[in-house]
Amino acid sequence: PATYLPRLIKRVRTHDPSPPWQWVFVLAFTGVRGAVSLAAALALPFALPSGEAFPYRDLILFVTFGVILITLVGLGLGLPLVVRWLGIAQAGRNEHRAELESEIAARREALGVALRSLDAITDDRELSDEVIKLLRARHETRVNQLPDSLDPNVDDVSAAGIDLTRELIAAERKFIHVLLRDGRITDETRRRIERDLDLEEASLANREYRRG
Repeated sequence: PATYLPRLIKRVRTHDPSPPWQWVFVLAFTGVRGAVSLAAALALPFALPSGEAFPYRDLILFVTFGVILITLVGLGLGLPLVVRWLGIAQAGRNEHRAELESEIAARREALGVALRSLDAITDDRELSDEVIKLLRARHETRVNQLPDSLDPNVDDVSAAGIDLTRELIAAERKFIHVLLRDGRITDETRRRIERDLDLEEASLANREYRRG
C-alpha cells in the first residue's frame, strides 16, 4: 500500500512512476522479520497484577524467537532463488544497458555540438591555427573513444584481454611504488598515476557487468 497508494495522485505518479511489482515483492519478502512480534513478546509483564506469574510467557518468547530465526534463515537462503525466479537480475542488466546507451548517445551529441560551436567561434574570433587544431583534435579523440555499440558479441571479443589487462595494471602499480621508493617520483605523482589506474580498473569492471 505504501508503494501504490501515493501514486493514485496524478502529480506523484507523473514524477515518480510505480516501480515494477517484482521489486515491491522482493522488498516485502525481505521485510518479514518479526520485529513487531518480538517487541510485543518482550513487553509482556513477568507477573499479573495479582502477583501470579504471567502464564506461558517463556513459551511465547521461545516461539517468537523461533519464528524470527526461521524467517531470517529461510528468507536469507531463499532470496537468491526468488530474485532469479522474478528475473530481477536480468531486468537490472537491461536497465543498465539502456542507461549506458542513452549516455553514449548524449555524449556523442554533446561533442558534436561542441565541434559545431568551435566552427562558429573561430569565425567570430581570431584564433591561431594551432589552438583550433588542438581543440578540434581533442574533441574528435573523445568522439572516437566512445563505443559504437553495446553488442554483447563485441564485448565478448574484447573481454578476452580483461584478465590480462588487470595483470598489466597490477604490474604497473608495483613498478610505480618502486619508483616512489627509489625517490624517482613524488607521492603526488604516484597518486595521479594510480588514480588513472583506478579509473581503468573501474572501466574493466563496468564492461564485465554489461556482459553479465
